[in-house]
Amino acid sequence: MNTSTPSLDQAPTVMHLIDTGGPGGAETVFSQLAWRMGQRGTRSLTIVPREGWLSRQLHTLQLQPLFLAAKGSLNIKYLWALVTTARRNRVRLIHTHLLGSAVYGALVGLLTRTAVISVLHGPTDLRSVGKLVSVKRWLLLHGCSRLVAVSTSTREALIAFGVPAESITLIHNGVDTEKYSPGRADDLRNELGLGPDDLLVGAVGNIRAPKSYEVLLKAAAVVAANVPRCHFAIIGEGDASALLHLRDSLGLRDRCSFLGFRQSSPALYRNFDVFVSSSRSEGLSLAFLEAMASGLPVVATRSGGPQEVVEPDISGILVPTEDPAALAQGLQRALTDAGLRSRLGVAARARVVASFSLESVLREYAALYETLLTRQR
Repeated sequence: MNTSTPSLDQAPTVMHLIDTGGPGGAETVFSQLAWRMGQRGTRSLTIVPREGWLSRQLHTLQLQPLFLAAKGSLNIKYLWALVTTARRNRVRLIHTHLLGSAVYGALVGLLTRTAVISVLHGPTDLRSVGKLVSVKRWLLLHGCSRLVAVSTSTREALIAFGVPAESITLIHNGVDTEKYSPGRADDLRNELGLGPDDLLVGAVGNIRAPKSYEVLLKAAAVVAANVPRCHFAIIGEGDASALLHLRDSLGLRDRCSFLGFRQSSPALYRNFDVFVSSSRSEGLSLAFLEAMASGLPVVATRSGGPQEVVEPDISGILVPTEDPAALAQGLQRALTDAGLRSRLGVAARARVVASFSLESVLREYAALYETLLTRQR
């Protein structure tokens, strides 16, 4: 796609649609693509359900979101508002994220004869489909011009859902490898009262079932007994009450901190010595890629996305899902061997720079935009 930016009245309008308000990986990708693709010859019209983290992110990027709230399996009022908005703004392309928005985007595309790109961000998108499953499948197949999976595991979930393999485009998530780079920061470590010889293991991701933080806590109890100077920090939004009870029952009150939501930043990762992902199911986590780009050694479960990025024992350590003992063993290997941590971290960054940079992702979406917009013309 031509990367020179035409005036807004000449640029084709792309409606970016999501039905969640974040914070989260899908919401971050949504805001990044709306902003960056708006710099590559399109006008971005962003539609979000409510005020919140995502709308604030959009404002910082000089994007003014339109608020349209969607509730229920088929909200006719919401659908008609989307159709009216698309027609009023002469939308040429609709770009959706997550299953709910894919369904509405497909309907709007069919009613307005507009091309639709729908991005699915993980297998969990297709495991809680809710009502009207056959209708939603039909809309994905007939209303979406292109279905994008961010990982092979997401692609396989789409195929299992009944989408032909040839209808799916694989575009991995990517991160800004100039922004996320190796370094050292101590603000979080100081907040936790850690000394220079203490080791900090970080996990970043909202608190929800697929993250399997209970597995991480059980592994942390084993590690804490064998590596005296290590501490765990779990960063993410959500109800942690059950996990806090488990943490305390495992004797980890002073060794594991739940810190709630923290804005992603290079400095955040530079406080960690090791990054851990204990997920049972994962698409392609931005936090995971940001950690690797920051030169951190990663210990992760084979939950989908991680094994697409990590070369075992070269750019990270992979262990089975739902196995606290295996996760503890992988963490202990990294925590007790500084040379191994260094080698894994260097290789992790090289891997992301080579294959998962944000710039490469933008080129793939730009080519997709160009193809669909040319067809529209």
